[in-house]
Amino acid sequence: MSHKNHFESPVGFGWANWLWAFLILCALTIPVPLIVLYSAPQTHLALPLVCLAMIVAYSGIRLSLLALEGREKLLHLTFWTFGYVWMGIAPLAQLSIGYFPWPGTYSNWILTYSSLIVLVGFIAYDVGSWLGGRLYYSRVKRGLIFPYSLSISKRRVYVLSFVAILLTAISIYKVGGLQLLFSARTSFEEIVAANFALTGALIWTTLLRAPAMVALALMLVVWKKRKQFSVRGHWIVWHMALLSLLLVLNLVVSNPMSTPRLLSGTLALTLTFLTLGWSRRHSFGAWVTGLISALLLIFPYTDIFRYEGSSLSLQPVVGQLSSADYEIFQQLANTVIFVSASGVTFGHQLLGALFFWVPRGVWPNKPYGSGQLVGEYLGYQHTNLSSPLWAEAYINAGLIGVILTLLLWGFVSSLLQNLYIASYENATSLIVVLVPILAAYQIFLLRGDLQNGTAYLVPIVAYLFLAGKVTRAGYGGYRT
Repeated sequence: MSHKNHFESPVGFGWANWLWAFLILCALTIPVPLIVLYSAPQTHLALPLVCLAMIVAYSGIRLSLLALEGREKLLHLTFWTFGYVWMGIAPLAQLSIGYFPWPGTYSNWILTYSSLIVLVGFIAYDVGSWLGGRLYYSRVKRGLIFPYSLSISKRRVYVLSFVAILLTAISIYKVGGLQLLFSARTSFEEIVAANFALTGALIWTTLLRAPAMVALALMLVVWKKRKQFSVRGHWIVWHMALLSLLLVLNLVVSNPMSTPRLLSGTLALTLTFLTLGWSRRHSFGAWVTGLISALLLIFPYTDIFRYEGSSLSLQPVVGQLSSADYEIFQQLANTVIFVSASGVTFGHQLLGALFFWVPRGVWPNKPYGSGQLVGEYLGYQHTNLSSPLWAEAYINAGLIGVILTLLLWGFVSSLLQNLYIASYENATSLIVVLVPILAAYQIFLLRGDLQNGTAYLVPIVAYLFLAGKVTRAGYGGYRT
């Protein structure tokens, strides 16, 4: 990205920043929720509805303040966008029309308490972000904690790119060939599940997409910073050929027909983050507008490829917001019901996410995903359900788990973002690729469940770190 405005004063906000902040604040906190409520004339101002309106206002205000600041805080961008759409507007629509994606009836206490869990998580995330910023400027920036950093090695990027192409080719063959990649997602998943055990299916579908995506992102950054990486002469031709091949390969294996939307969306969003320039005056506001519009108006229709012969059927926005695409708040309420009856799991579900790689044959009592656990408890026939980060924290350790988890999430996000912004001075830092990937993937990770989200994220990060070489912090020189 272009960062020419990075060194503008953080205090003297321009008129464009103020305008974007004002427009986002007004649009997200007034007309959008009013349109949702107007579409449901039977709405009454029950306490849960008021709490959801507070969630909408909180996340809308946070996005407007970030637009005012204008810095490239990509992790905050996707976190608060997720919070606004899935934790705010969608449940507001569902509650206002009295219809949730899945069967169930909920008391005012359950809905109010679930809303308060979201708000407590928001506050904890903000506190964690503030603490992370304080630590960065007082210790990390001065090299007092991390005296070394990871720089991108051009030689390793090329090696990893060739390895990614080989792994992808083998994976295409193993899962059933190119023709299967252009079938409907349910058909693809059924055939893979029939040919492999659960662990084998996870391994081959991950190798099919993750290495190629990481290699493409790395090659793109090396190309954009080709002067720093000394890509010149005949290397330019070879680099462009390899970059083009990786791009085509990613479009094939991560096409929206056979790939879950949040994975193909992660690829698209990552490449967009890495490609587009950044203006401190306009970019954050434009990103908020584009992302929220896409998630509210376009995202539900991208599931047309799930089944063979599906056709596009346009529906009112409020009707779409009551579909299973926006089940997150209901899943949090279901988790509250589960914990009220069975108690917290004291970290048992978290162990399943941390040790997702252990085969079930070796660990027979390995927990299933939290969405499945809660769905089975409630008697749902369909148990491939989401479990947002708030629900994951709550099922493991109750409200204190929500506070600690979101506090840590905000703390780490703040540290990574500050390192990312500082990396403008060291364009060869691995953080330049890591943060855009994490920001794009964060929507999937927040939506859950955590076990499935972690199972795909860890290989991505591990493959990315293979391209890094340890260098002395503050000496951002290029290393081969």
